Amino acid sequence: MRDMIDQLISDRLGPFQERMAEAQSGADDAQRRLRNQGRIGVISAVQAKPPRCKVQHGENETPWIKWLTLRAGTTREWDPPSLGEQCLLLNYGGGDDGAQVAALCGLFSAKHPAPWDSLDVHGREYPDGTRFSYDHAAHRLLWEIAASKITADRDHIELSSNGSTLTLDASGIRLNGSRIDLN
Repeated sequence: MRDMIDQLISDRLGPFQERMAEAQSGADDAQRRLRNQGRIGVISAVQAKPPRCKVQHGENETPWIKWLTLRAGTTREWDPPSLGEQCLLLNYGGGDDGAQVAALCGLFSAKHPAPWDSLDVHGREYPDGTRFSYDHAAHRLLWEIAASKITADRDHIELSSNGSTLTLDASGIRLNGSRIDLN
């Protein structure tokens, strides 16, 4: 009798158990996809044409994926990511194949720290040491490349290179150098 009751319960609940198992599997898949929507990674490879990168995250590496740029319409910006640069992997499609994944670059790290420590400066630093910055609190524009520098603020512009300077301000133009050619 007990066996008959167990069999009857099993027959009646079997389809529900299958549905519950399917629902659990779907919930597990949804949780996995949610966990994979955003991950921190490091640029492991970059190619220029077409513009794509690979990102190492944990033990895994993405296929070739797009990276975010500030503008990509009629106004465009080109600034490929650097090897070792930290980024956020955004999986906007939730899939596993990388077809709907993009690298959002620009996370400072110990390997690539912030080049300035002021909240008033907008700037760019290049691998060769060239720096371009604008300090909006001081109203000062600065461009430095090796021994040459251009500084501009509301009152003057100064160009200097290897000990020679040209200064323009309200009092006039001053030229300083070991040799000055006016022709």
